[in-house]
Amino acid sequence: MPAKPSTVTLIPKYERLQQIAAHLPELHLDVPAFAAYLALVSVADELGAANAEYYARHNLSEGRLCLLVALLEHLPKALAPSELAELAGVTRGNVTGLIDGLERDGHVKRQVKGRDRRMTPIALTSAGRKLARTLLADRAERVQNLMRRLSPAERDALLSMLGRIHEGLPKFSSA
Repeated sequence: MPAKPSTVTLIPKYERLQQIAAHLPELHLDVPAFAAYLALVSVADELGAANAEYYARHNLSEGRLCLLVALLEHLPKALAPSELAELAGVTRGNVTGLIDGLERDGHVKRQVKGRDRRMTPIALTSAGRKLARTLLADRAERVQNLMRRLSPAERDALLSMLGRIHEGLPKFSSA
């Protein structure tokens, strides 16, 4: 079976965008801006799919991995679910399900201190520590290999450009 082509190659070619702009002049299509936007969205989608595939291989999600990393970072201290939610950037409602899954898989344990599960400290198990360390090292290597294609100046420029794009998101989503 042939490899799936990159979605970046599937976005409309620049020439095609020019044809659309010429055919529909009332759109006032800024072809370079639109091409850059489509490339950005395409690469973001591919990164998201690659991350999801990576997490699935380890029976994780981004949220579950964030909890493992937060617990690893604060060893040997156990953390309350509310602390984990804040550190992982998830809601307090979502953190319970994430903890339940990690506990079921043997990566965390609740340190029972009463009836209120919202206050029960959560700690990494030895299996959870091992998994978190392994995944962090692997993830760091993968990210560094990906970003190594850019010079330090290009990485700085990318961060700056993404920051400016991020600043425009409120107006983009409210339009």
